[in-house]
Amino acid sequence: MELSYLLFTGSLSGLISILGHSVLWSLFETSRPKTATALDGQVQIAEAFLHMGAGIALGLLFWLSWGLAAVVSVPWWVRGLAFGGLASAIALSSLLQLRLSGRLETQRAVLAAARWLTTCVVAGLTCAWSWERSV
Repeated sequence: MELSYLLFTGSLSGLISILGHSVLWSLFETSRPKTATALDGQVQIAEAFLHMGAGIALGLLFWLSWGLAAVVSVPWWVRGLAFGGLASAIALSSLLQLRLSGRLETQRAVLAAARWLTTCVVAGLTCAWSWERSV
């Protein structure tokens, strides 16, 4: 598997996941009744670049793990979900620490957790799919 292809796939998956999550969040917000404490879920450019960078890092980690070669006799999507789940556990533990220390509101923590969970799972699935196609 070529490293540059996996890094490109990770980058695109990070960008697509954050943009897809933004669309789903806006649909969710339009269906909810308006309240005074509505949470602004707009994605900033810096956050989109951050998720793209995280996708690149996840692609590199997937390549370094040799496509989770220890997980055998399973379809590509199970391997991708396993990798995405491991990656999201690391990201979500950091958000939980910020929430428990009182530095982050609950609504913002849930929004950020949903975004990072989406990025990790989508990056894991796309990396596993591209690895499976190349082998």
